[in-house]
Amino acid sequence: MEENNKSFFNILINNNVSMEMTPLDQQINYVKPDDDFDFHAYRILLLINICGSVKTLVSKNPVLFGRRKFAFFDFLIRYPFYLEKVLRVKKKSHLIKDLELKEYEKLEAFSPMIHYLRGPWDNRYDDIFNYMISKDLIELEFEKVTKSGKKQFCITLTDIGLKIARNIIGNEPLWVKRMQLINNVFTMNTTNEAIDKLIFNNFPELILGGGKDVY
Repeated sequence: MEENNKSFFNILINNNVSMEMTPLDQQINYVKPDDDFDFHAYRILLLINICGSVKTLVSKNPVLFGRRKFAFFDFLIRYPFYLEKVLRVKKKSHLIKDLELKEYEKLEAFSPMIHYLRGPWDNRYDDIFNYMISKDLIELEFEKVTKSGKKQFCITLTDIGLKIARNIIGNEPLWVKRMQLINNVFTMNTTNEAIDKLIFNNFPELILGGGKDVY
């Protein structure tokens, strides 16, 4: 072993190998998309704008209400092969071609979302929401969405968030198309309970302890 080490270091010396380190102020920090809150904010702003309702008592701007509904819609965008499954369950297979699924999207996803009590959830959402609130992109509150409805968890676009979301539309035609497919399947007043029932009856593997881990 000692002889091998000597040989290794001799090779380094003979080839004039030197250790170099770029000064700290010149180093580039690479961040995985899933660890980048701007990446999540970008997608979530678009999701609220496309799948949110503007006909509520909460705000004149788009509002996506329902904590678990939001998480499931976001899940379908992050895992579009599950949106394909939903289209089949809802007997809308003729719309699958509009998904334009890439081959790698059938096997991979942007990131793992943990199983939760009633379905998919990302344990970073609270931090992401706080980040978006700090940037004045969204507001979070529990409000009555309709005159007869009970209070719901509401994610509302601010004026700044709405402006940015509208700019994103032109850059992400495929995401927009997929979000519009979600609207085709689920009405604006779809409740958390309706989402829970869909998951429980058709995708028990997404529930914590409910089935095989598919991620």
